[in-house]
Amino acid sequence: MNPTIELFSFQGSLFGWRVQLALAIHNIDYISHYLDPSTGEHKQPNYLALNPRGKVPLLKHGEFFVRESIAILVYLDSLSPEWQLFGNTSQEQAIIWQQVCEIENIIVPLLLQLIPPIFFGGLAGKEEQVIENFQKLKGEFTILNDNVLADKNWLAGDKLSAADIAIYPIFKFVEKLAAQEEVSKLNIDILPIEQKYPKLGNLLQKIDEMPNVDSLYPPDWR
Repeated sequence: MNPTIELFSFQGSLFGWRVQLALAIHNIDYISHYLDPSTGEHKQPNYLALNPRGKVPLLKHGEFFVRESIAILVYLDSLSPEWQLFGNTSQEQAIIWQQVCEIENIIVPLLLQLIPPIFFGGLAGKEEQVIENFQKLKGEFTILNDNVLADKNWLAGDKLSAADIAIYPIFKFVEKLAAQEEVSKLNIDILPIEQKYPKLGNLLQKIDEMPNVDSLYPPDWR
């Protein structure tokens, strides 16, 4: 009997969402544990014993633990060799990792800088900073739409890969951020993504239409 897979995350965590998508695509059964960040559940001793950094997501497979969403995606690939999200050839792997690294090192930091002023501090006095970060995100989206997707349907080739899984929740969260009432008054002009960036919109739609993906959408985002 195979050991049970358990996923510890927050409801609506971008990085936990990546793992849920990969689990659904690999058709792997698992148990979800949603921690409550408002009560500091992820900083309690019982969770810190599992992940001393007190972060999510965390995957538990029997007595094995792995943290960080991309590392978890790599591990899930090893459990489901019929669909390798990180590619099969050295060239496929290089292209996929190239895209994943750019997402993690360029796009994610821009996104994380937007969260505090929009959700926790109020925009007053920070409008220029927010506009600037959105402009940088728009520049990255343009590169993906016009260059990376110029001759293909997925970020790293002719089939879904870890790069697409890594970016999908980011786009969904950007939509959520840009739709906030205070942000909409800044005339960011990034929505709707599927019209501003049609090739990216097509990519998102194809993932949306995959089995079980809709059920993973954070319920409080609708």
